[in-house]
Amino acid sequence: MFQPGEVQVQKFGGSSMATPERILKVAERVAEQVRAGRRIVLVVSAMGDTTDDLLALMGRISHDPPPRELDQLAATGEIVSVSVTAAALHRVGLTARSFIAPTLGIRTDDRFGSAEITAFERLGELAAFVRGGGVAVVAGYQGMTPAGDLTTLGRGGSDITAVALARDLGQKLCEKFTDEDGVYSADPRLLPTARKVWHLDYREMDALARYGNGILHPRAIAYARESGIRIHVRSSFTREEGSVVGPDGDPRHLVKSLAVDRKQAVVTVEGVRQPPDGGAPATWLADLPFSPAAWEWRTFDGITGSLRVGFRIGETFTALPALWELAAGKNAEEVRFASTLAVISIVGCGLETNAELVPRLLRPLQAIGIHPLLVDHQGVRLTLAVPRDGVTEALDLLHRTVLDL
Repeated sequence: MFQPGEVQVQKFGGSSMATPERILKVAERVAEQVRAGRRIVLVVSAMGDTTDDLLALMGRISHDPPPRELDQLAATGEIVSVSVTAAALHRVGLTARSFIAPTLGIRTDDRFGSAEITAFERLGELAAFVRGGGVAVVAGYQGMTPAGDLTTLGRGGSDITAVALARDLGQKLCEKFTDEDGVYSADPRLLPTARKVWHLDYREMDALARYGNGILHPRAIAYARESGIRIHVRSSFTREEGSVVGPDGDPRHLVKSLAVDRKQAVVTVEGVRQPPDGGAPATWLADLPFSPAAWEWRTFDGITGSLRVGFRIGETFTALPALWELAAGKNAEEVRFASTLAVISIVGCGLETNAELVPRLLRPLQAIGIHPLLVDHQGVRLTLAVPRDGVTEALDLLHRTVLDL
């Protein structure tokens, strides 16, 4: 389609598109690049809180709307964005054209609310327009089923659209512009001492994305990893370099970042009998009717028969009955539920390569009497569940420990 580097695929998030003034700033920024000889493909999200407002509107009509109708509504936010962005580009003297799911042929499966892109059926038309000097403005987040129904890719799904476009256009870099100028060692709004992380590998960024840092969509990271595409996370409001997510990361920094999720619950099942075939706890949970991410936080003590499973509070009404059923099937002695929890996830390559790192991180917490209810160490991630009222102190202490590494 294009040689690597011939086209720049840039994604602008909702905060970058929140007002007409911000959209015009994006247009001016793009104009500078086009006049410098660059070819640009933009992927844009809905303006500001538009998607939330649309979903709230549907909630006033129905508490259980058909998924198809929800997607038809939610997809309109990006249709507005591409139209006004293309008009803004015309205003600053560029040739621009908007592309939505039907005009670009963004084909997906029919899983409304979390659809998967299967093809860009009319990508040749976009490529010809860009070769002719035009700026293509593509609606993120949306697609179209074989039957012609609009779908959405899930919240944050414009990231997926951008990376998939970069892949199919033959590019090895995708830029994401947002209100943050990169990934930090912690949320700088909570910890002003947080430092920017310049390089992360795919697994590190995926762990952060799944456990509290919403700066990139996990499926976009998976697409990038499969195709060897680097993602440059940058600010829409400054010209500073941001954080680059790629295959290599930076092994010199053992821990990259800490993410926090304050909406967590943990169920503890005591006295679980080990199955005769020695099956692992993961196999017991594989068929539970709630999202896989919910049960990735789990620990099992084979001596005491204590199984702990963490999940988001929003999963409670599905997860809790399923875990009660599991407990009954394993002749468990007790089931306890705790919802006043926060989860801190510590992510970095050193957690996989340095055996001393986990106890070194836990010791300062234990010294001040914070004993995590859940400790789950999987590869490059260490997840701790702590009382919500102690999460600020725990986060600060862990972050200071990380900065000293």
